[in-house]
Amino acid sequence: MALDEEQQLPDSTAEGDTGQEPEAAQPASSEPLAWMNDTVEWGVRARPGRKGLTMRDLNVGIYGEVPESSSDMSRRPRGAFPIQGIPRTDLYALSAKADLWADNAVDLYEEAIQRRWMGHLEIAWDEITPQPYEWELAMRQLCTELAQQASIETDVIGQWLHKMNYAYHEVKTFLASEIFDTGRHYTIFRNRALHNDGSLGLESAGQFNRRMMETRPGWTEVGMFLYLVRGPLTLLLYRYGEAYARNRADKFLFRKCIEDKARHMAYGMAHVKYAVENQPEGFGMGLGNLMRGVERDLVQDLKDPVLWEALAIVIGGSVANIAQGMAVVDDLKRRYIEDYLKRMQWAGVNKTEVNVSPDLAAFLRREETGPVGG
Repeated sequence: MALDEEQQLPDSTAEGDTGQEPEAAQPASSEPLAWMNDTVEWGVRARPGRKGLTMRDLNVGIYGEVPESSSDMSRRPRGAFPIQGIPRTDLYALSAKADLWADNAVDLYEEAIQRRWMGHLEIAWDEITPQPYEWELAMRQLCTELAQQASIETDVIGQWLHKMNYAYHEVKTFLASEIFDTGRHYTIFRNRALHNDGSLGLESAGQFNRRMMETRPGWTEVGMFLYLVRGPLTLLLYRYGEAYARNRADKFLFRKCIEDKARHMAYGMAHVKYAVENQPEGFGMGLGNLMRGVERDLVQDLKDPVLWEALAIVIGGSVANIAQGMAVVDDLKRRYIEDYLKRMQWAGVNKTEVNVSPDLAAFLRREETGPVGG
């Protein structure tokens, strides 16, 4: 697409060439080199910006026209010349823009590939020296559950990625980068749990994990669970992990995961908001109603003692100081519910202290403790 300006190009405004995709696919010609004349739009010039030739730079001419819906069931790149008789390769369930789109996906993809990191090399593993046994055991339990959360996110996105139409490649490529991130998070937290003759802890209760895995209505519903419900909790766990880490390597590990998770949630929030604004009236209300059963699952996970006792020991420094640590954990839960409600309201889903589950609302009445910022 980046062409020499002196090269002689056919006039893209010539008769029969409107710069738009043909209404019907054309039969392939048997004439030698006939394919060289088959193009939807010729003469497009993409110009690299200060960050190189990015996906946004390439979205010029017809290549930047994102359709409101697509009936193309092939894997033809958006803007490629359609050929008659190409067999259908899939039946994409998500073929409308409102089903998956977020305007920031194209830029978040570029951020993802520019900020990629390698935990096996960049984390100073030799700086993670053994700590008192009970503290190490608690950190290993925290890391075990964070590894499980990452693996669930990988599988959830993987279930939906192949259902997304290639007309929306910006979203598909960003979500592919997110799967790479979550695979890295799984590996890093598993490595941290096993470091220094360590061990993996207990599997999480997993009520909400199952809810995300088994939800079928649409990607927006799953995205709401993944990015507006689970995401804020994972992000807080990362932040508290960094705040109470005992060495530079652990702080680096959690900080890099925070950067990745914030990027994932930026897409998810933007998509849910876009869907609420572009789906039929009442869609946002339906999302809010869907949360009634979801919040019951969430309460069960928040009451499961294993993760929270482990985190309280990490924060307090020992079993003897678990009470002080648990006070900070209670504050984390309060902040989480506040964050969850704010994000839902921002996206256009009517969730407030009035209509949230009473069991979740109970976490809001706890007093603030601890040094970690919101």
